Amino acid sequence: MPKKVDHAARREEIVQAALRLCARDGLAGVTIGQVAQEAGVSKGLVQHYFAGKADLLRASAQILRAEIERHVREAVRDARGPADTLRCVLIAIVELGVTAVVPLLAGHAFVSMAVADPEIRALYRAGGDAVNREIAALVAASGAAPDVDAGAEAHALLGLARGLADGVLLGELGVDDAAAIVDHHLRRILPEAATGSDTPSSRRVSE
Repeated sequence: MPKKVDHAARREEIVQAALRLCARDGLAGVTIGQVAQEAGVSKGLVQHYFAGKADLLRASAQILRAEIERHVREAVRDARGPADTLRCVLIAIVELGVTAVVPLLAGHAFVSMAVADPEIRALYRAGGDAVNREIAALVAASGAAPDVDAGAEAHALLGLARGLADGVLLGELGVDDAAAIVDHHLRRILPEAATGSDTPSSRRVSE
């Protein structure tokens, strides 16, 4: 009896190989042949699942977004209240510099492609807009100061977390140092909320 092939799993294996190449060599290093070698399969098999490099990269961008969203969902699973959830989201992004290096580096590689590819750009914009809306809602629900613009702060906090993730990745600062910077900004905009060392999630940063 022929062995049953899990096509979804095989397809994801190929995509993960492409993401590793993106992280290691940038988009220039992603060819059908290189991906096949990285995945340990034939070029023909890669071409069976993907029409070409562009198709493979679009699928990789979708998996990449899903992986990062999974990291964030896991981080907020035990959060208590909107302020703690907000902090967990931001710290999860910061921690990508140590917990999800391949997705973080691959994401940087895809930015240049997103500029030229409307489909990739739309995917990135949709993901970014969703995160910004979530963070803005959390800021508004966390007891923000009266003069705080939740939408503007969401963009600022997300930009801060992304920049700190790069700093952690490059070894410019540790996760605890980056978390302290996040807490400093949260205390500025959420004066009545428990943040930083006052929150249950803060103990997880250095664990």
